[in-house]
Amino acid sequence: MRPPLGLIEYLDLAGMAAARPIQRVAFEAALLADDLGYRRVWVPEHHGVGSPSRSPLHTVAVLGSHTSGIRVGTAVTLLRLRDLHLTAEDLFTVAGFCGDRLDVGLGRGTVGPNSDLLRHLLKDDDALDRDVRELARILRDGCELVEPLGSPYELWLHGTSGRSAVMAAELGASYCHALFLKPDLDVCLRAMDDYRAGSSPGTTAVALAVAANTDPARALADARRQPFAVTAGSPEDCAATVLNALRMSGADEVVIAETSSDPDDHFRALKEIHAIVSAATTGQAVATAGLER
Repeated sequence: MRPPLGLIEYLDLAGMAAARPIQRVAFEAALLADDLGYRRVWVPEHHGVGSPSRSPLHTVAVLGSHTSGIRVGTAVTLLRLRDLHLTAEDLFTVAGFCGDRLDVGLGRGTVGPNSDLLRHLLKDDDALDRDVRELARILRDGCELVEPLGSPYELWLHGTSGRSAVMAAELGASYCHALFLKPDLDVCLRAMDDYRAGSSPGTTAVALAVAANTDPARALADARRQPFAVTAGSPEDCAATVLNALRMSGADEVVIAETSSDPDDHFRALKEIHAIVSAATTGQAVATAGLER
């Protein structure tokens, strides 16, 4: 059984490397995550010169066609700037490559500071909420442009506050709290409580960013490159952060963005963190099963 651990790739916003090499590293990391037994790999959407992840649904289709066990999806598709019906059509196409492993991830995010050319597309919060609800309906029921999605999929809402959590519960979707964007555990716990109050059958997750390296100076440098909160330390330290987040939030899973700048360090970190979390959670599961018997 896969441990409660997922991966976010393409989350390098430091702008210190060309986009295409980052894309190649992310592709190889996704294949590695599939082989190791990560539960899911997600691709975010960022716009602006140098971004390696402008059209994540294209990447998800590629990942879906090259993997076999891991779930693949977006964290997030920026529906705030995208046409609702074209997005539904894209998702129908992507599902053909992902089958029952597709995660449809939506959030409240907006464009970056260097993306003024897209600002005329932005929807306000109320319009975004309407489109999220309508997209969920179209995926379920279809419309005059596209059939129902058909293949089993998971709808995820991502956020940093109770608003996204409440809507996720309303839609029966899963909810991921982006703790690396707003590193406030109290806010996270309140959002989780809001979600659970809605009795949704979905999954809960917490998203963290880590920089794992046995060289503390390298880990700290890689963490400081990013414009969001990153836990820097050894693979053991970062795995402990994952396990603490699981315990304190009560989430079903933790999804990590590992931000090492060197590809070999990145791949090594993914292997070591997975091994530690897998061993710890397998041991907990065995112990719990023994108590239940």
